[in-house]
Amino acid sequence: MSWELITDNTWQIGVFFACAFLAGIVRGCIGFGFSILMIASTSLFLDPVLLVPTVIMLEVAASIHMLPSVWKETLWRELLWILVGLFIGIPVGVYVLSIAPEDVLRLSAAIIIFALTIFVLKGASYRGNLTIGAFVLIGLVSGFFSGVAASGGIVAATCLSFASLPIKQVRATLVVYLFLTGFIFVVSALIAETLELKVFHTAILAIIPMALGIIVGTKLFRFLDESKLRMLILICLSVLSIIGMIKALLTFL
Repeated sequence: MSWELITDNTWQIGVFFACAFLAGIVRGCIGFGFSILMIASTSLFLDPVLLVPTVIMLEVAASIHMLPSVWKETLWRELLWILVGLFIGIPVGVYVLSIAPEDVLRLSAAIIIFALTIFVLKGASYRGNLTIGAFVLIGLVSGFFSGVAASGGIVAATCLSFASLPIKQVRATLVVYLFLTGFIFVVSALIAETLELKVFHTAILAIIPMALGIIVGTKLFRFLDESKLRMLILICLSVLSIIGMIKALLTFL
């Protein structure tokens, strides 16, 4: 059996592995951002139909790699309520996407996410205790944006940052959140038999540079103090939301 990859071009696969390393550093440090960085940096020369499931499989692998180190810091009860809202919000988002212009929706979603990020970056925060309803609402909003623009992870990160929770807990909870959502995607794709062998092959090979990047990012996370980590997360959220807007705008060209 030949070992097929998602591209036959050696340079393209080399760039993909290099991007996996760099995105892995970001993932290891702040707990999210891997998927959007990978897709934004490689979708210009790789087939999105093959690229997206490959990246999501890597996202799951990244979370598995990080789970032992974040297990104790994860907000498990709060995450449960976020997931309740998530599973309600996703079908709503998918339905809205089915009846409204896709390009307009994705651009609108990107602009809203950018506005929320700037709002938090300017220092806005909620200092009180979050209720169960608040965490369900976070899940609803992130689920809706997942259904509309596949950007639920960024929304969840923004909302948790707004809540002024300890950065270690935000990072840990996002790692588990992304694992669960990615795992559900992979299982659904396996049941639907839509995953090709070349996707598995590429993901298996890309785990090595990604894991090295995560190790570097984790060391960076341990080196930075709380205030610097929070600022780094907010800056990353701003950059990621700008990338989302650019991608959405390109669809109109």
